[in-house]
Amino acid sequence: MESNVDYVLGTRIPDPDDPIEIAPGILWIRLPMPLALDHVNLYLLEDGDGWTLVDCGLADPGTRSVWERLLATRLNGLPITRIIVTHFHPDHVGMAGWLQERTGAGLWMSRVEWLMARSTWLDTESDQSPQMQEFYRRAGFDEHDIQAYCELGNDYRGLVTPIPVSYSRIARQTGFRIGDRLWRPIFGSGHSPDHVALYCENDRVLLGGDMLLPRITPIIAVWWQEPDADPLSDYLDFLGSLGEVADDVLVLPAHNRPYRELRTRIADLGRHHETRLAMTLDACSEPAAASAVMRALFPRELDTFQARFAIGETIAHINRLLATGGIVRSVGGNGCDLYRRDA
Repeated sequence: MESNVDYVLGTRIPDPDDPIEIAPGILWIRLPMPLALDHVNLYLLEDGDGWTLVDCGLADPGTRSVWERLLATRLNGLPITRIIVTHFHPDHVGMAGWLQERTGAGLWMSRVEWLMARSTWLDTESDQSPQMQEFYRRAGFDEHDIQAYCELGNDYRGLVTPIPVSYSRIARQTGFRIGDRLWRPIFGSGHSPDHVALYCENDRVLLGGDMLLPRITPIIAVWWQEPDADPLSDYLDFLGSLGEVADDVLVLPAHNRPYRELRTRIADLGRHHETRLAMTLDACSEPAAASAVMRALFPRELDTFQARFAIGETIAHINRLLATGGIVRSVGGNGCDLYRRDA
């Protein structure tokens, strides 16, 4: 769902080995990923006699090779002295352990995101758990599909280097003086538990991470570990909290291209979820399992990996409507949850 925003460099994007200076003292790195979402943006902030890195990339051989070359030739001979990670997802924290070992840079994350990264990386068996299987069974999946999810296992572990055992915490009052800029954190939930964006008010630059992507919406999903969560409400609250951010701010997102016209993007993201909520209501005109609602929201063919995200997003919209009174839940004869529009 792309917005009509001002892409400040048009269609220009950096080669992985050749960062672009997107603003004075800020380098934009774009790394390829072997996934459907085929790239991630990282940013280097000039910081006196070194660099502060925002996000690290996925831990795969291609990313590691690019980082070897960047460290050797492309950083003007200056070291990375600090690593800031916006959230725990593997394309953001994946190379943090490796980079910290190579550079000695300190790692900064919010407490919840670091704990999520550590616990998910250390988890060797939970994706086989009865609770996970019950979550998908209640969503309306058959045993064949549930077994496919079990076989995926904890794929997080293969996408990250070992998560550092210590870190520095980004708190609400934390401020980063990086070069001549002061950055303050803006916290948000929905896509991840305690995502950190960074805003420089004086220069009107916003490092948005995954929360303010210009072309696609961030995944807002319910996972089996917290089946009654309402992440969509959290995300909409985040969008509503950005009133003090200037509309002409330069948004540096984690995917796609830097842009301006933040208000346009916020409005479009809100309308997108309003539309999806209306579609969810329509799908619940008669009692329906979450898997049936998912097929209404995502009519295309989905593989196992994609369906895991799609059912999570579907249940996020269902749980938002449960919280606001739009639908009610009952239990079918087979133990599957059924949802219908509240009369």
